[in-house]
Amino acid sequence: MPPKRKHSAEAANLPPKRSRLSNLLESHERDDEDQIVASEASVSGPPSSSYPDTSNPHEDYISQNFNEGTDLFSPLRATCDALQAVIRMETESIKNGEWARLIKMLRFHLATVENQLVKLDEDRKIDGSTPPFDSAVKESLQSYASKLKDIYNFTKDKETDTGPNSGVLGKRLQDFEDTFANYTKTLHLFVARRVEQMRNSLSQAGSVLMNNAMNAHSSRAEDINVYGVQHRQCLPGTRIKTLDAIRHWENDENSTDQMFCLLDFAGSGKSTVSKHMDLEWDRGRKLMARFFFSRDTAETMSTKRFCSVVANKFASRDETFKEVMREFENQPDYGSLSLEQQFDGFIVDPLKALNRRAILIIDALDECDNDHGHRDRLLEVISNHLSAIPHLRVFVTGRPELDIKQWAITTAGVRCTNFFELEGNNDDVGRYIEQRLRNWPSSLQARVYDIVERAEGVFIWARIACDLLCKTKDVQAMLASLSEEVTLDHLYTIALEQSIPKDKHSRRVAVMVLEMVLALQRPLSVAEVAQLSPNPEAIEAVVNSLGSILLYKDRDDPIRLIHATLREYLTSATKSGPWFVQLGRGHYFLASGCIDLATRAEQGPGSDIEEDTFKRKEPFTEMI
Repeated sequence: MPPKRKHSAEAANLPPKRSRLSNLLESHERDDEDQIVASEASVSGPPSSSYPDTSNPHEDYISQNFNEGTDLFSPLRATCDALQAVIRMETESIKNGEWARLIKMLRFHLATVENQLVKLDEDRKIDGSTPPFDSAVKESLQSYASKLKDIYNFTKDKETDTGPNSGVLGKRLQDFEDTFANYTKTLHLFVARRVEQMRNSLSQAGSVLMNNAMNAHSSRAEDINVYGVQHRQCLPGTRIKTLDAIRHWENDENSTDQMFCLLDFAGSGKSTVSKHMDLEWDRGRKLMARFFFSRDTAETMSTKRFCSVVANKFASRDETFKEVMREFENQPDYGSLSLEQQFDGFIVDPLKALNRRAILIIDALDECDNDHGHRDRLLEVISNHLSAIPHLRVFVTGRPELDIKQWAITTAGVRCTNFFELEGNNDDVGRYIEQRLRNWPSSLQARVYDIVERAEGVFIWARIACDLLCKTKDVQAMLASLSEEVTLDHLYTIALEQSIPKDKHSRRVAVMVLEMVLALQRPLSVAEVAQLSPNPEAIEAVVNSLGSILLYKDRDDPIRLIHATLREYLTSATKSGPWFVQLGRGHYFLASGCIDLATRAEQGPGSDIEEDTFKRKEPFTEMI
């Protein structure tokens, strides 16, 4: 188990963590004049030991700290002390010419070293570790200390404001500056080596974590579309007309509509219908494939792997399709081909060879990213190729976004409809409530139905509301809360308020968990997220508590959002208020956890990063 890191309110608002090595590297690239001004404005300097005796602010004092220290802090602080002492002595009288150059140079050196110390101290407070003492850096810093002693002894003998021979002083100052430049160069090289080591370690740890994740996911998913598993099929007696219409369209040999688009508002149950037909067609051994778009993973919000995933689904159901597909897949550069070329090679050509009815389900089309034209291109490619594969039927679901609706209405061979046209009423919501609350008194069922009816047929609203009612200890109070405002945003607020203890610490931890879950590029399990969390024990407790809006089967199953509208709610400060999720903080926590994994990987086999060592604890308040 990774060590717990303390996260104060101040630390929680830090930007994504930078390594001490990167901070050191950056510190040497700051503007010279800014550092000089900073040095003049602050005489006290960074945390340091007491100032040395001004009769010896040089090599001996610094060398003593080399011998006593085991990291960079002690010698760097000693260097700051020595520089401070020399500057104080040299500024006792007004100097001109080379003397002014010396004071400016010393102040710049002091500002540079102080800046390094500040950056190192900031990182030390975050991760609790200190920078190691590199021998090359030690040697270059000792050389600088020797030159500082030389400069100090030389200037002690001055008898006038302009000092002894200014040309001699100028040569010594140049030598002094060259020595400091050599020290900073050595530090740069040290930093670069350490950064490379960290990158290599992080890559190794990432490979181990990815292998573990892939092994854990292999038994629960055939492809990247694991995010579609949260959907259920329709309850008996619901969406009867819709399901019959889809069946009739699929079986009608005379229909000219190769595509059936079910477009309706969020939460109306489109993906539930899609899941229902998916299972039904699968039981009927139809040649069928399904792709579920989702903004919650990087791969399922684009068309990058659409063709290969769909083709693999078809290939798993037909050997001839697999043989033709493999011929195309054996091309070494197929991944660089356009979407149209991949659609031809992966789908069109194998289906032509079969001359057999096939069904393609494209679920949640509106979740396909269109900022870069992915959705427009996909619709164009499918439209252009439908005539070449007349035996293909394409069933599409999505919200009625303007571009989708216009395409569906204006494209030949596409039937576009919605639940109201198919069902004519919202009676299905009443049937759903009746089944979910069948053991409740009819009077309470009627109250629930009166509230849900105001949700205008939003099935997801009814599902979450029933979940909350079944879990609450005060049904009347819950009904009162639900009736205040019948919107999904209000429902999500109720779910969070009722599920998380009201103390600030508990809520802060819950938001942290949500930030990590939403920041993930692909869904991870409770066990996997715990390995990256600064508070690993809290992950399962929070996910368990939010069971009405977060879904997972067990600790090895990916954590999923109940609906796309939950992400929209949580990432909007206006909608979610105190539950607002800052994705930047989620990335910070995940990156910090990856660095922990890299550190343990560097420690060797004994770090046990491959084992799940976190045990389930309850109740929630004990977890945080």
